[in-house]
Amino acid sequence: MVTITFSALIVCEILNVFSEVHKPNYKMVVSSVLTFIIYFMSIALFRSYFDLSYITWTFILKVVGITLASWAPLHLTRLIYDCCDPSEH
Repeated sequence: MVTITFSALIVCEILNVFSEVHKPNYKMVVSSVLTFIIYFMSIALFRSYFDLSYITWTFILKVVGITLASWAPLHLTRLIYDCCDPSEH
């Protein structure tokens, strides 16, 4: 359960960054990709902390479900707000 929620937290935070930025630049994309790489490397390297047999397609679906449940409502609200009251820049 902890691995699922922590993985969803990492993905949700990266999505929040890209939700708030109008024009992502090269550094943002590279840092987000590096975040994923470092997280997955830490799972592979610290096998005593992570149970690798637990990481299956069900795990991925649960991470995606929790991420969408926490990120999508705020993002959709932001999109509706921006459509109704667009910024001037």
